[in-house]
Amino acid sequence: MPGRASVVHVHFAGGKYIGFDKITYGCYSPKKQKYGKTVIGYQGTVWHDSARVHGGTVNTLYERCQAAYHAFDGLPKLVDHLRILAVNAELASARAGDHGRAVRVLTQFAVECVTRLMGLVPELVGLKKRTYGVAGGILRAASDIAKLEAAGARMATLGNAKESLMVLDGAWRARLAELAASVVQLARTHEGLVAIAKAAREVMLQTEIISANIAIESTSAGPFEPELRAIADTMRGRVDELRAMIDGASRALRDAAESNQALAAFGAAGR
Repeated sequence: MPGRASVVHVHFAGGKYIGFDKITYGCYSPKKQKYGKTVIGYQGTVWHDSARVHGGTVNTLYERCQAAYHAFDGLPKLVDHLRILAVNAELASARAGDHGRAVRVLTQFAVECVTRLMGLVPELVGLKKRTYGVAGGILRAASDIAKLEAAGARMATLGNAKESLMVLDGAWRARLAELAASVVQLARTHEGLVAIAKAAREVMLQTEIISANIAIESTSAGPFEPELRAIADTMRGRVDELRAMIDGASRALRDAAESNQALAAFGAAGR
């Protein structure tokens, strides 16, 4: 039974590889009758198949990077809510007079926490933009590598394309080198997001302590106790939201680190 043939358009000029068109292929091995391989060539010659081995990791990594940033989608709104709560606590403690003195001190610490958290938002936005740019480059490089490998597999079946395959091999190795360099850059942006998540967790823990202390001190605020306790309870709820964001980002970051290591092996395939 004949196999589905590859459709490959590889362009050369003066004996040098200059590019290739988009291709569709389903390489067929008469010996094993299997589709999807890009490695069976003339007389069983094996060409490169790194895209087949590692290609799925690229999409997985991109999805995990997205998950890490999506976990913080609600951060700007949450920071604004915490800021309003800190202001309300300060106003309520001021109305309480001497009874609210301890709470006023705590609200100053709460404002400092909000300011720190607010400073992380532009850092997060800038890092997200850089990460998506690098990840997009990796996706494009991986796509090019897959096309080159499919082209090489098809050319290998001709049996007289040794020189052309050598040129194609050079293009293949160049794209792998670009991918490897991008993986290093992605690892750096990953470290940056880990640092942001760590800073956010520190703020979360401090805010959690502050909200607990506001609830305790509210018991001596006389008629303002219900208002201050409600503020403390709401603040604890926002802290729980922040914890969920950080935990979600941390899980995605751990998974992304595993994918990044696998991609490093992909980039090393051309060495």
